[in-house]
Amino acid sequence: MKIELHCPACACRFAAPPETNPEELIDRMFDEGPRFALGDGETFEDMIFNTILDQGSIQCPDCGEAVCVAEESLSELAMQALSNW
Repeated sequence: MKIELHCPACACRFAAPPETNPEELIDRMFDEGPRFALGDGETFEDMIFNTILDQGSIQCPDCGEAVCVAEESLSELAMQALSNW
């Protein structure tokens, strides 16, 4: 399954499989755009999860609004982290 970041305010989108290498993600964001500010991690899923835990949301690079994250396993990880808090 792919993980997708999308902004409901301006329709900005970026998608990648959860196991995508972080270096490949960064290269794609710089080559193709958009350039989301993501945290550290071994996978795209880790980068998104760590950013949400650290900052509370991921901001759209085009309009600054919080983006939505679509992927079932990421939601499960977030719920597990919140239940352990």
